[in-house]
Amino acid sequence: SYGLGYVLGYHHGIGNCLAVDVLEEFYPEGVTEFRKMMKIHNITLPKNICKDLPDDTIAKMVAVTKSMGPLWDNVYGKGWEEKVTDEMLTKLFRRI
Repeated sequence: SYGLGYVLGYHHGIGNCLAVDVLEEFYPEGVTEFRKMMKIHNITLPKNICKDLPDDTIAKMVAVTKSMGPLWDNVYGKGWEEKVTDEMLTKLFRRI
């Protein structure tokens, strides 16, 4: 979400929602619940906002996202850099 906010100007809350919506691989139950809540409250999110962005824009978003080391430590612990690759983040951003 930080990459979406810093590079594209999305408000933090919207960026979080956009990010959560593509994380079913990591949080399947949470994403299912999130989508149910959106449906109940008739909330829709923008789609395909990153699909056709230039590679350099995606690279900036990836760099911003990876700069949040303490947050990744909370998710993966030490050595998170081996799991949170540029390729993984690029694929996730392209799905947003």
